[in-house]
Amino acid sequence: MSVSFPYLRFIGITLFALLLLSGCFRSSGPDLGVGALRDQTEKRSLDQAERAFVRADYSTAVLLLKRFLRTHPQSSRSPEARWWLARAYQKTGNLSSALEHFRFLANTRTWNLFQTDARSRVTQLEERLGESMAIGSLKGILVSLGSIQTPGDVALLLPANRETEGSMILVDLPCSVDGNPQDNRYRLSFDAMRSAVQHMHARGAAVYLGVTLRCLGYFARESKLENWKDWIYDPQSETVRHSSYYSLHFWGYQVFLVDWLAQIHDLPLRGLVFRNEVPVGMYEGFSPLAVQLFTREFGVDFDPVRMFNDDRAVAATDAHPGVQLPAVFWKWAGWKARERLRIVQRLVQTLRVRLPHLEFGVTLQSPSVTDPVQGLIHFAEDWVDVARGPFDRFLITIEEPESTVVRPASQGSSTVFLESHDEVIPVVKLVQYLGKPEKIWAILPGQAVQARTQSAILPKGVGGIYDHRGIP
Repeated sequence: MSVSFPYLRFIGITLFALLLLSGCFRSSGPDLGVGALRDQTEKRSLDQAERAFVRADYSTAVLLLKRFLRTHPQSSRSPEARWWLARAYQKTGNLSSALEHFRFLANTRTWNLFQTDARSRVTQLEERLGESMAIGSLKGILVSLGSIQTPGDVALLLPANRETEGSMILVDLPCSVDGNPQDNRYRLSFDAMRSAVQHMHARGAAVYLGVTLRCLGYFARESKLENWKDWIYDPQSETVRHSSYYSLHFWGYQVFLVDWLAQIHDLPLRGLVFRNEVPVGMYEGFSPLAVQLFTREFGVDFDPVRMFNDDRAVAATDAHPGVQLPAVFWKWAGWKARERLRIVQRLVQTLRVRLPHLEFGVTLQSPSVTDPVQGLIHFAEDWVDVARGPFDRFLITIEEPESTVVRPASQGSSTVFLESHDEVIPVVKLVQYLGKPEKIWAILPGQAVQARTQSAILPKGVGGIYDHRGIP
């Protein structure tokens, strides 16, 4: 039986069409599958980030949400991810980044579910950050908590703050008197601090709390804190003995610091400043744990007593120690400064989660800015590394000059003019490095307070805080 050519041609065309159609239909299956898989992946990633936020692990939430936006830039879930990212930034205290993402949601042309709330939060954050920026040229006073134990004490210091046109008060938890720690457990209680801060806030002052981390153990009742005392080399006995202060290297003491400082969450404070009233000097920081960690990292046989009893180390207390000190001391000094900063930075990161509404400041030693080698030896401080840290404010004390000239300025006010500009060189260097003078506060000497001066010679934008601790 013969089949005509037209018939065969018809069959061939029909089969080709069927194959072509079946291929098209089959190709749509994988596309639908890929889309479903992508949607499932996006949902799982976003859920994971939101769970981190809910359990208050805000740092992890930030990382996961940034990864989501980077990996899925065109996702329909992007507004939701950006909303959670903005809130996570806000919880960690990174208000400028939070504001950036809230603004993105508020200003997008395409309506999104979070737009109205985002606009409200933009307004709130702009007001708060606006106040913060205005503090750049602020004035205020530094007072000791020991001198303001009653509402009457607070009432006495407020006029002094107004006379200096001050808008803020830095309340310092006293650490030592003539180098000897005070027994603050009764007289300087947490309740006394709470009362003083509330009274100052009620009278319109922006209140910051200054603490020296090595001293906070004296506010605790637990006797176990004695085990976390630091060790110090005594040149007279040529031995290592217990220090009067606490070592930040002990994990248990770090936990205590976080728990103790977290108690201030409900106080009307603007910020927390890590002071350095008793810096870790050349002979301090030799807790057995610290020595063990240093020895393990560098693989050296490190004995502080043997090192300091060496004639070279004894001569190193002169004006130019760099020539005399043995090599192992330089390793130790650098390690001590890095470890101290690392511990403080980790403490700030932890506290930002618990105290997201606070600013965090840190003090720098003036001598370490003018002479970094001396800063490393005598203060365990590398000021450049500190300036790179996660701090909102940097405080630096201007040493009181030997002679000061006070003469009238414009509009009947008085201004301190230092005969030498040497005292403000550290401030100038810090401004030049940071490029943000509003982040720097200079603590001015008590003589300026007694003269009721308006300002000292400071770079424009730098805040001035008058040391009122020794003024009755």
